[in-house]
Amino acid sequence: MSIADQNTNLVIRRCNAEDVEEMKAFLKECITVNKYIYGEYDWMEFPLEDATYETFQETFGIGNLLLGLEDDVLQGIVVLTKKSAEKYKHVGNITLALRTDEHVSTMGKELIARMILVCKGKGVIRKVNLRVREDHFKIQEIYKNLGFYEEGSLARDVCQNGMFFSTLLYGRSID
Repeated sequence: MSIADQNTNLVIRRCNAEDVEEMKAFLKECITVNKYIYGEYDWMEFPLEDATYETFQETFGIGNLLLGLEDDVLQGIVVLTKKSAEKYKHVGNITLALRTDEHVSTMGKELIARMILVCKGKGVIRKVNLRVREDHFKIQEIYKNLGFYEEGSLARDVCQNGMFFSTLLYGRSID
């Protein structure tokens, strides 16, 4: 039984055109506070200010962006990005953004699990990767619980407020 089935106030779904402004505000807030983002950062170069529903769909693909709502308020987004080069088409990179850390073990876990199902359903992606800062222990446990394993690290990859953190690389085969 999924967490969404247990909590009737929680809804996981694809985005639609009516969600764009709320998504943009949510992502801008997450980027601004520089917290609660777990995963690959290449999507952060997406031109958020000028984004439309069509640009979200063109950039990420249909179904590669799932929303987590609690009481009809956007609380989390999971994004799947992939490279277009032929040799990397089988690999997807997952990024999770949550409004608060309180949602990591519930909504965060469910969003990642659902994105893995999306990848399996598409049949092209056979491995998913993600990145997590070394001091985000709670989300590391969630990833391990979902079958991810640590593949390596990037030493002193992130600098926040003058402090350096390493980034841990996780992967999971899905076939």
